[in-house]
Amino acid sequence: MLFFANRANLDRRQVLTRLHVLLGTQVTAGSGPVEQVWYHTSAGNKVGVRATIDTASFLDVSYPVEEGELQVTFDFPPEREYDHYRIQWVERERELMVGWHQGDAHEALGPCHFQVDYRNETVQRVEARFIDAHPLNVFDERTDQLVEILDSLVWEDARPSVPEETL
Repeated sequence: MLFFANRANLDRRQVLTRLHVLLGTQVTAGSGPVEQVWYHTSAGNKVGVRATIDTASFLDVSYPVEEGELQVTFDFPPEREYDHYRIQWVERERELMVGWHQGDAHEALGPCHFQVDYRNETVQRVEARFIDAHPLNVFDERTDQLVEILDSLVWEDARPSVPEETL
């Protein structure tokens, strides 16, 4: 079952289940970069999906770390006209996070922003293109973009950033 345009019929549990199944099929099939998938929970409720990713397989090139973690959350606040989400890549080894956050957190940047955190400090935060589409389509588009983002990551003065033309 796919959910289309009618946002009122969506809920977090449905979307997270679909994402878990989508990522989990790569684990059971033994194809693709996904090594493990699990739900992130809070007080026993599903709040996100996380997946361990083999970086060389995901990026199709060598990469400074062997493993990354994809973290995805979606929420559908009834008082808002658009979905809230976080789709981010985390490298624990380098204490690096890159990703998109759509919601109310940094309204001066619009409804969606791209952010890079390094060693528990935000080192880049810029407005990102708002995508008004079904959450699974947003997930597909952002994860496709993630390959280009990670490929363009630059380190200047030992701090990571992504050139704005890539975003």
